[in-house]
Amino acid sequence: MRALADKCGWAEMQALREEIESLKVERYSFAFHRRLAEEGLIGLTWPEPWGKGARVDQQFLMAEELECQGFPGYGLTTNQRGGGMIMRSGNDAQREEHMPRIVAGEYTYCQGLSEPNAGSDLLALKTKAVRARDAGGDHYIVNGSKIWTSSAHVSKFISLLVRTDPESSRQRGLSVLLVDPGWPGVTITPVWVMGGWRVNQVFYDNVRVPVENLVGEENKGWNVITGNLDEERAMSFGGTETRLLCARLIHRLSGMADRLSDADLEKLGHFVMELEADRLLYLRVGMQAARHEDTSGTGPMSKVYGSELAQQFIEWACDLVGHETLFTEGDDVLAADLEQQLRVATVLTVIGGTSEVQRNIVSNRHLGLPRSN
Repeated sequence: MRALADKCGWAEMQALREEIESLKVERYSFAFHRRLAEEGLIGLTWPEPWGKGARVDQQFLMAEELECQGFPGYGLTTNQRGGGMIMRSGNDAQREEHMPRIVAGEYTYCQGLSEPNAGSDLLALKTKAVRARDAGGDHYIVNGSKIWTSSAHVSKFISLLVRTDPESSRQRGLSVLLVDPGWPGVTITPVWVMGGWRVNQVFYDNVRVPVENLVGEENKGWNVITGNLDEERAMSFGGTETRLLCARLIHRLSGMADRLSDADLEKLGHFVMELEADRLLYLRVGMQAARHEDTSGTGPMSKVYGSELAQQFIEWACDLVGHETLFTEGDDVLAADLEQQLRVATVLTVIGGTSEVQRNIVSNRHLGLPRSN
């Protein structure tokens, strides 16, 4: 990973940053994703013939190194999550179609989960899929809407969670369908967030989805999607990007210790230690996954710790640097990045499941505490 980074000079990095800005998706670059595909680094842990059969902890180290070098890793993460779902739960035909195209960097994915008026409760969904048959064959008719669908406007497929059994409730009677955002009846509306990019609300109006696009068994989609959720919670939510910003800030402050107060010096040391603790917790999750242990409890621990720490650090760092972060001028890239991360970090404790939800998961699955009524 560092050898790959050494090949990328400032001009190339500027081009990546400009592409990210044009796509309006956080840390997403098609050019860099294709570069990873050329290097054979997509699906690193997947078995042959699709991947290299690497250990899960190696995948974690790769992701950490990419983010800490400042490369856009979100595209890799979200597309591997789609591929992992198909590899685990898809049928042979789906694997034969999708897996080669994923590792080639051709197929891209996003998740259609959250819905308006449902808050953080994924199981309060109302989007429905009714199975039908006509001269064109078996298909589902999908109606409803999803919100906060990141990268829907640049993805080839949406992994859509729908209710296929109207008589059931909560996690029962759900299914996962692969939907092409370009199909008739799909409308994508941007929702702009403070970080400067867009998420989306996606409307489904009598969208015809072939039965062949059902992933896993009908009405058992919750078992399909939970693997994706566990992978998502095991991601670094702010920790790796914050370590990079912290290192850059220390570089900026080099030789200036006498100008800082004892309180600021102590706070900086505190954050360095906390960020290393976050890194070790993140790697712990990776090692557990490598041993095929359950990470459904420790993944949320890492998510809560990293996201809240990122918010605390960036607020302090912006106060330390001062007005330059709010009124960036010229080529002060660090000040501009600190200002953007201040806006980005506001949602880190919400996306991927709120801190309150994650703490409930930790208490139930990791600490074995009883559920509250």
